Amino acid sequence: MKAVSLIPIFSLLFSLSLIAQPNTDVFLLDVAVTDSTFTVANFQNISNGSGYDNQPHFLDNNKVLYAGSEDGQTEIQMYYISEKTKHRVNAKTAGGEYSPMPYPNKNKITAVRLDTTGLQRLYAYDYTNPGFGDYEMLLSELEIAYYAFYDENFLVASILSGGQLDLIIADIKKDQATLYAENSGRSIHKVPNSDSVSYTIVNEEKNHDVYLVDVNNAEETYFVCQLPTGIQDHAWLDASTLVIGSGSKLYTYSLFDPARWVEVADFSANNIENITRIAVSPDKKHIAFAAEKKQPSPASIVDVHIKPFNEANLDLFANAFAENVLVSRFPSDTISVGRDQLKSSYANFYKNNESWHVEVKNRIVLNNYVIDEEVATVNGRSNRQVTVYETKNGLIQTMTFIGNKKADDPLPPVLAQMEAYNNRDIDAFMQAYGDTIKTYNFPNKLRTAGHDTMKVGFTKFFENTPDLHYTVPNRMVIGNIVIDEELITANGTQFSAIAIYEICDGKICAVTFLQ
Repeated sequence: MKAVSLIPIFSLLFSLSLIAQPNTDVFLLDVAVTDSTFTVANFQNISNGSGYDNQPHFLDNNKVLYAGSEDGQTEIQMYYISEKTKHRVNAKTAGGEYSPMPYPNKNKITAVRLDTTGLQRLYAYDYTNPGFGDYEMLLSELEIAYYAFYDENFLVASILSGGQLDLIIADIKKDQATLYAENSGRSIHKVPNSDSVSYTIVNEEKNHDVYLVDVNNAEETYFVCQLPTGIQDHAWLDASTLVIGSGSKLYTYSLFDPARWVEVADFSANNIENITRIAVSPDKKHIAFAAEKKQPSPASIVDVHIKPFNEANLDLFANAFAENVLVSRFPSDTISVGRDQLKSSYANFYKNNESWHVEVKNRIVLNNYVIDEEVATVNGRSNRQVTVYETKNGLIQTMTFIGNKKADDPLPPVLAQMEAYNNRDIDAFMQAYGDTIKTYNFPNKLRTAGHDTMKVGFTKFFENTPDLHYTVPNRMVIGNIVIDEELITANGTQFSAIAIYEICDGKICAVTFLQ
């Protein structure tokens, strides 16, 4: 693979903003590596935000750079390991900054900036004035996607070319570039304690092969290895050891023992998945990588608060709820708003009672909703209740109680309308509903009001849906309320919904839907 003749720097359209960015975070860990061991410790999330936090690179042994979301923009962030603090490096612009790394021998940071005009260039930033760093453009016309410095005068970079990335070697002083290889990857690194830069080429099987090149002797390039299927990113622990991430694990590959990739760490217990970009500190004592946090299921989010409640651990209990959590009695009577009010209410509960215990007897889960049929025992007296939980971002956002009150059997009208629904018999269906029937989207957004309005809508639905049918995989009955998990078939499609039926005087007087 030989370099072609020197060509002027050219412009290619490439937009980082058009690529769907994953919701990733940057994680940091301590590592201790010997010839026979690889030990990790002090795993932590150093970005801990929403949106795109990615592309870590060590400025030195105490500072980690990364591209991080801030107020909807991607900025250069710097994390101080010893102080456990971070700040934005660059002055805010209308564009976004990506791929930050140190500029060798310049006491500056470089990053790719994409402006709202579509202009994309590599810039050098002053980082001595945090949040207000001055900048200067490097390589005045070259649109760089990914890059690594060979030294302060040369860099190796991938640029977009006809739907693929191509590799160039750029002379910063001369503002010129050499087209070096086609169909390159995004992972480019200066190999520590060597004169080589590593890069990847997409092979015929669409996997990534790692190569080495010495910019001062670019006529020759050396094959290192093929990355495992689906892996694009690599880094160097030292001059002879590669490290990659795959799923929740880290693997190494020794140039002196190139037979296989060796698993050295597993972060599945930390709910980590899809490890991609990796960086190693100069002293090899830290690794930073970008990865996605596995989102807990709605059921597991709700489960978090039950044991602390039973053990009267108020802080752990309250921390399962969002800061602005809304607690209500069904359908819409507010009990408290916010975590502080929640804690105050339950502190009084613990103070005024001698014993308490909640046990889940039945559960319905749909999307981000969890409905639990519970037995609550307070001071030795047990009572059934149903609680509707709405979850988001790993926390309980709303908690709505449905109490158990004396009532006639609420099932007959619900069963009658179910049979009529499956027969598409609109008259029999509507006989189960009261004249003032109202339907809602949870918690209390009105959909329809009145018998006639509801009949018009369902008449059209029945007429246009010949395969209409639903079953009830799970049902809860409490007081005058029936809660059905419904599996519906309509026009060849199956979908699930939850319906909360309220019964008044033998008729369905309200239905609240959760979808």
